[in-house]
Amino acid sequence: MSKKKKLNNKNLFFILIIYTISHIFFYNISFYINYFNSLFWLIFLIIFYYQDKNVLKKKYFNQVLIISIIFFILYFLSGFIFSFTKSQYNHSLISIFYNLIKIILPIFGIEIIRYRLLNSNNSNRLRALITIIIMLSEINFKALFFSSNIILFQYIVSIIVPIIVKNILFTYLSLNSHYDIPIIISLFNEVPTYLLPIIPYNNWFITGSLSIIKYAIIYCLFKYYIFNNKVKQTKKYSIIIDALTIITSSLLIFFMLGLFKYQPIAILSNSMNPTFQRGDIVIYEKNKNISPKDIIVFQYNNQIIVHRVISINESFYITKGDANNTIDHMKIQRENIKGVYKFHIKHLGYPSIWLNEFFKKENLNAK
Repeated sequence: MSKKKKLNNKNLFFILIIYTISHIFFYNISFYINYFNSLFWLIFLIIFYYQDKNVLKKKYFNQVLIISIIFFILYFLSGFIFSFTKSQYNHSLISIFYNLIKIILPIFGIEIIRYRLLNSNNSNRLRALITIIIMLSEINFKALFFSSNIILFQYIVSIIVPIIVKNILFTYLSLNSHYDIPIIISLFNEVPTYLLPIIPYNNWFITGSLSIIKYAIIYCLFKYYIFNNKVKQTKKYSIIIDALTIITSSLLIFFMLGLFKYQPIAILSNSMNPTFQRGDIVIYEKNKNISPKDIIVFQYNNQIIVHRVISINESFYITKGDANNTIDHMKIQRENIKGVYKFHIKHLGYPSIWLNEFFKKENLNAK
């Protein structure tokens, strides 16, 4: 009996390897996406069904469903903060069914294989290898290797990092429960995109940040509350540290996104020397009650500039950098002003400067 089980596990690992390799080489081929991928997992699930007809367990089902619904509601409500955009998918019944088949079958197949392989051995190295292979099966390698540095950086932040965090979470959930939990979370994460006529419009940084926060919160909920009866001698300080880490990280991300009254910006030049210098971080307040001599943050020709107000007319503002000999040639309209300078932090903006220079250099080389 054990020999048969071992053989089955080898077959599952072989299926996972075949799927991952085919995904890496054929991901951008329409035949693979539209037909082969769905057929591959349909056959697998039919075979699996005869071995285990109880696909979804009832244990933890209600808790997972409630958590998933809450995050789905929060996802949709984020559109009222960041705005909405029209979905790119066709919403005829046939198209919805076709798109859902393409997304649902792989979710079931991958999570069943993950659960079976992870729980069939006690080797942490092999478990890590299985998790890495599943991660690779979700990455678009064409976008990874054939994109500009700017697009690559955005893809890593918005897609790859959340994939890594998600798979670590799903491995943890699979080792402590059943494959139904990752399946339900994935369904609520992926399916709304194909069902909703409008979806929240989030840029790459918001998308990646919110995904990481979501998976971190789910991890804490399961570890300290839902799985609590299975965890022996849980230390209170561990719960506090995890909670504080998530809260602090979330607040920092929301601060960087400009959701609060105050927002940071990195200074790229020395035009305001000695008030502040290149590499400093300026914190400004979203306030348009401006007086002469105030330092304002404004947008001009797709650039963010931080200069001092010299004079105010009825319809525009005249500005000047403290280190400059002449006033700015542009006349700043009120709607272009983002806020008023409050204070600065020295040298903290250099990472942003290095990234900015790296991408500018790439654009010059491309020309």
